[in-house]
Amino acid sequence: MKNMTTMGLKLFCLILLLALLPACADSDDDDAGADSGQPQEDDDNDDNDDNDASPSDDDSGDDDTSPAPTGLQPGLYQVTGSDSQSGAYEGTVEIRGEDEDPDFIRVVRYADLSFPDPLLDLDYEVHSVWTGRVASTDPVRVELTLKVADTITEYNGLVRKAEDGEPVEVVGEAAEMGNGNYSLHFQTVAAAAHQLTADETWTYSGPGGEQPIFQDEDSFVPGHDPMPDFLHDLLFLLLRDYHALEFFDPYRDRPEFDLAVHYIAQFHTDFEWYRAHPGALRVVGKWLDDISLAETMLRARGFSPTLAQKAAWFDEDMPRFYVNPLGMFSAALTGSDPLLQSESGDGLLWTGCYLAGQVFRYLTTGDAAALDNWLQALDGLFLSHDIVQDPTSFARTVRPHVAGGGKEWIQGAAPYEAYDWLCCGNNDMIQGLYYGYLLSWIFLPAEAQYDEYRAGIAERAARLADYGSVANDGQFNEIKAHWLAYLTTGEDTYRQHYQELWSNPFFRLYVEAGDGKWYVYGITDWSGQHLETIGMLILHFLAEATGDEEAQAIIERGWTNGMRLNRWTQTLFPIAAEALGDPPADVDAVFENAIWGMRELAYPKQSLAIDKRIDPAWCASPLPDLPWKFDWMQGGRFQGVFGMPMFDRMHPNMWITSTSEFQVGASDWMDGGGADFLHAYWLGRYYGVFDEND
Repeated sequence: MKNMTTMGLKLFCLILLLALLPACADSDDDDAGADSGQPQEDDDNDDNDDNDASPSDDDSGDDDTSPAPTGLQPGLYQVTGSDSQSGAYEGTVEIRGEDEDPDFIRVVRYADLSFPDPLLDLDYEVHSVWTGRVASTDPVRVELTLKVADTITEYNGLVRKAEDGEPVEVVGEAAEMGNGNYSLHFQTVAAAAHQLTADETWTYSGPGGEQPIFQDEDSFVPGHDPMPDFLHDLLFLLLRDYHALEFFDPYRDRPEFDLAVHYIAQFHTDFEWYRAHPGALRVVGKWLDDISLAETMLRARGFSPTLAQKAAWFDEDMPRFYVNPLGMFSAALTGSDPLLQSESGDGLLWTGCYLAGQVFRYLTTGDAAALDNWLQALDGLFLSHDIVQDPTSFARTVRPHVAGGGKEWIQGAAPYEAYDWLCCGNNDMIQGLYYGYLLSWIFLPAEAQYDEYRAGIAERAARLADYGSVANDGQFNEIKAHWLAYLTTGEDTYRQHYQELWSNPFFRLYVEAGDGKWYVYGITDWSGQHLETIGMLILHFLAEATGDEEAQAIIERGWTNGMRLNRWTQTLFPIAAEALGDPPADVDAVFENAIWGMRELAYPKQSLAIDKRIDPAWCASPLPDLPWKFDWMQGGRFQGVFGMPMFDRMHPNMWITSTSEFQVGASDWMDGGGADFLHAYWLGRYYGVFDEND
């Protein structure tokens, strides 16, 4: 009975097992005991099973051979390929978005393509970024455009032509290779002025991250609100003859022209990428050729080095190339041997700014080379002041004598026959004297060996106050001259004189309101903005050195108000304000814009042939630059409504350049190195605005 029961139980279990076996059968494609039915998608996460990374698989690390869902899926793909223009490349493609037209991003590096920097011992590796849309996922079709004409008109024998204003249209069509992988063929449309084909394979590598693999962070932000209708109509009426000039033919009917809003270029794309890839260029959304590579090189020169690296390089270059034997700021001809220099007509002001940078560098680092540069520049200021041998005047700059060197140059009379000087010192140039004398007086080392310099400063400061025609203008120059003379000589008559002038409520209000830092409907005095910044620095250090707390409080408020008045177009002023004042949080963005100005300024500077008019998106401004000059009908003072970033502009002192510039002339002459950058950088470093890691 027991055996019968046991056999019956075994039979029952066998029947039950056979009944349950189909339900328990393996439905995936990995084990030897898998069912022999139709293949199904893998639904497990067993590390020992297949290792497929296709978008149809929901486990990690398998080799699933099950078919992908129909059509291209979002995610990351490794890409390898070659194009007819630049050869082999590899990188990453991202398909991003779940909508009907997902984004397409391709980031690649070319295996055999490099680009030489003509001023640096550097061959850049070349990367590119394409962005577009997936017009169809089944079959796969990708569409994008590549910009051709942008900023540079000519480089290395290549010239932009009128037809380059049209972007190149590129279409990519794909064939599925299985497992979510694709083979693509790209080609330009038949009508394109430039032709390209490319063949590549995409291998799925996984889902995308929270952020895309590339982000375009270039933008134009309005620098001001639109003007009221009554003012718009009045100005356009007054400027109707100006607008009739041939220059405006392509623009006067454009809505941007009529709106008359000026936009600030905030071009931050790839800043972090360049910091991580200092020997590379990444051409974004452009036709790849020598011109687009040169345009990209300017951005790389700005973004790749840290501020400290740029300062070190500019500090090395300045005494070698951009300071003449007499200590004065100069231009230099690139590659000349022996070195050819050309003195700047604004040399006295720029030399004062260079001297200031070396003062703050010495105070920050104690570097003996900085002190040597400082004293050489101070010698240049002394000579510029003395060579005229007229106590009422001073020279704009000086140089070693050149026989027959130009009618504008005057050979010095005995004992200065070995030098030439340039007439005539003016309001702008005297700021270089004030600033250089003042900082040297305050910060020269205390050792007796520098007493002769101190005596020289005191004597010349008194000479300016007593006799200077430019200095004694009844306004701020006279205040500065007598304040400086009081500081350096201690004579109370100078104190009484400057305080009497300084008591004028208009002068105090002007400084407290920001010292002329206005920006109205895209118009300002660009050079004057920088000059007034130097003026504020002079007043600050005079008030601090003489313990004038009331004046210090007025100047403190002036730093903040100046940042509020002009939020977009200044670099040096916000750095000085942050260093010497205590601006409130509502102007933090102004300071951040100034830091971007420092980041954008390129090392080395280079004057390439730039004309934004080649870009069809550019539009002229209806308002002339510096309209109070009343010379705009003579065919000048043109500016754009769309600004240029700092790395596209060029000037001996970049802090005076207009954000609305649109042209730079090509030249092998390099004006003044980095005195502008060094002034702002070392001022900021000494006062803790930024450190050696920025």
